[in-house]
Formats: sequence, structure tokens, C-alpha cells
Amino acid sequence: MISARRTPVELLADLGAYRQLVVNLTIRDLRLKYKGSALGVLWSLLNPLIMMVIYTAVFSVFLRVITVPNYWALVLGGLLAWVFFSSALSSATVSFIRNGNLITKVAFPIEALPLSNVFAHFLNLLIMLAVLLVVVAVRGIPIGPSLVLLPVIVIALLAFTVGLGIFLAALTVYFRDFEHLVALGLTAWFYVSPVLYPLDPAALPASARHYVWLLKLNPLSWYLEPLHSVLFFGRWPDPTLFGLMLASAIAVPIAGYLFFAWLRPRIPEEV
Repeated sequence: MISARRTPVELLADLGAYRQLVVNLTIRDLRLKYKGSALGVLWSLLNPLIMMVIYTAVFSVFLRVITVPNYWALVLGGLLAWVFFSSALSSATVSFIRNGNLITKVAFPIEALPLSNVFAHFLNLLIMLAVLLVVVAVRGIPIGPSLVLLPVIVIALLAFTVGLGIFLAALTVYFRDFEHLVALGLTAWFYVSPVLYPLDPAALPASARHYVWLLKLNPLSWYLEPLHSVLFFGRWPDPTLFGLMLASAIAVPIAGYLFFAWLRPRIPEEV
């Protein structure tokens, strides 16, 4: 049955009234993820840690294509942000189609499903960033006053992921192939994003320096490059990239929610 079309403001009001549901679903997602696990949340650090060792060895030891002090720390920070973004986006994309029975039988703000998926991964990110900050301080990596912008960058990344996740969750209900297209797209997106390298021409091979301007067009660069700047280089982010980050962190959630609100009436029927 097709539900009556409601305005985005009305949908947001419902979501606010059900905010405790979002909290409960987030806790449920965390419990399900680590149920029966001996290490628990430490698994969220173990995967990026192993990848950090491999990428650091390949790019700075064997191939010697990246010349950055404390390269391992840059890679680990980039991987933590990437693992959050890619895992949260993948979970949110399928949140409607994986909970079809719940959506068709219970009346509630269904956008709570992708939101709880993203928030669960975000809590993991916060824990791992706290651990990383301790390690960075212990190793004596200089931390400048620009670190005060770290919460802004992290919250902006959360907003961007939420907006994109809600958009893809609604779209995947109607086009199920997006579940697989997102996985493929994330694989490609990883390598064209500054996860493993900074967008500093001096730190890159000569053949790659000509493409830095192109890499800066990648929306994830607007988040990852400021993250590298404040967390590892102790400098203020590039004003242009920082401005684009803030603008997209506002525009993407609004656009994603408007798209969801447009498709919302038919989702229970299509799911």
C-alpha cells in the first residue's frame, strides 16, 4: 500500500520524536557486529592496522614513491576515515532492502535504519581516532593548534556519509543493482582519494604531480586532505578544500533527505 506523501519537515519531525529508536537501533547494530567476538571493538582497529603495515611497506619502503615523515601515521589516519566511510555507506545502502519485513509491518521513521548503521560505524571511528591521537602524541609527532578543527572535520564527514547513505538506501529499493555498483564504486574511489597519500606535490612522484588538481575535484579529498593537515602535518587546512568540505557537508544531507522524502511513499510497497 502506498503511504500518503508527507513533506520533508513532517518526516524530520517524526524522526525527532523517534530519536530514542535511532539510539536503540545503533546499539543493536553494535551488539550484532561484535556478538561472540573476543576482541570486540578492537577489530575495528586491527583491519586498518594490518592494511597500514602493508601499504607503508609497499609505498615507502619497497617502491619509495611517497616521501612523508611518519608516513605510517598518515596512512593509519586515512584508513580509519576510509573504513568508516566505506563500511557505513555499504551498510546504509542495503538498510531498507535488508529490513523489508520490519518496514512493511511496523510504522516508524524508516530513515532511522540507515542513520543507525552510520552512527554505529561513527562510534567506532571516534574510539579509533582517540587511540590514534594517543599513539601520535607518544611517538612525538608534532600537533599544532589546527587540531581544534578535527571535530569539525569528523562531524562534516559524518554529515556527508549520512546524506549519501540515505540517498543510496532509497535508490537501492528501486534499483537493486546499486548494492553491487556501490561496492565496485568504493573500490575505485579508494585509490583516487588521498587515503594513502597527501595532495602535496612535493611528497608525490613527479609523474603524479600533474594530477593533483584533478584529485582535488574528488569530494572525499575535501575531507581527507584537511584531516591529514590537522592530524599529522600540524597545519591549517587549505581554505578552498575546507570550504568545499563545509558546503558539501550541508548540501549533501539536505539533497539526500529530499530525495528520500520524494521516494518515501512507495518504499514500503517496493521493498
